[in-house]
Amino acid sequence: MVIKARAALVYSNRDLAGVGIAEHIKRILGFKEHGSYKDMVFYTYEDIVLAGFDEDVIYFEFLDNYLDVEYYIVLSRHSSKAKIKSLTVHHTGNPTSRADAGGRPKELAIAFPPMAKKLITLLDRYATEEGLRDEYDVTLEVTHHGPTSLRKPLVFIEIGSTPDEWRDEKARKVVAQVVIDAITSPLPECTPATGFGGGHYARKHTKVMLNTEYCLGHIFSKHVMVEVSEDIILQAFSKSVPPSKCVVIEKKGVKSLHRKLIRRLAEEHELCIVEV
Repeated sequence: MVIKARAALVYSNRDLAGVGIAEHIKRILGFKEHGSYKDMVFYTYEDIVLAGFDEDVIYFEFLDNYLDVEYYIVLSRHSSKAKIKSLTVHHTGNPTSRADAGGRPKELAIAFPPMAKKLITLLDRYATEEGLRDEYDVTLEVTHHGPTSLRKPLVFIEIGSTPDEWRDEKARKVVAQVVIDAITSPLPECTPATGFGGGHYARKHTKVMLNTEYCLGHIFSKHVMVEVSEDIILQAFSKSVPPSKCVVIEKKGVKSLHRKLIRRLAEEHELCIVEV
């Protein structure tokens, strides 16, 4: 059984944040329960499907077996040892030989830069309007964890970083409204790019996303660059809808050796180079 739709909003039934966001989306748009299949319960509204699964979101490699859609948005919790209150957007993939949290080593999922730009822009706006900006950090994260092998682009939107935030109805409602507005209005015209440098929370790239014409697909932190191969960089350029046209490099966040590699590959593939 494969369900065909324009877009799929997916979450884990074990995820407090994902379930909470999904409940608000169902209520606001009037999703109707459509049925269940194996471990999936799904709801529909016009050309959108909302589906919950028993598996954790980082192991959602099987989605293509259930859903035939143009793209996925994953509603999820975010965990952090620092317990930072955060509302985040990111793409998925394992840029190194490690795959400690789902997916395959040295494999990137297909990024969706215009949707990521729309989500982070709306998240920043609505969090400010609803007074969450004083409590929550609104930011992009770098590419990390699974799933990595789906055939369609996907973006994660998350609430972090502890059960208190995952249960926060105000945060859940804000994220739900962001997702609703993102899927029911046109995507922005923007220049897709691959990002390099900075920490796990891609603060400079977030500013680029919010304040310029660029929209970021995969972003690699300075911490993984020592292990990032040419193949991974080329995957990042191509595994993006649309493909990257530029690279955005955080000058102080990428060592000279790695900058030279990025610049060479960008020039070979006729991508513009932006330093921030």
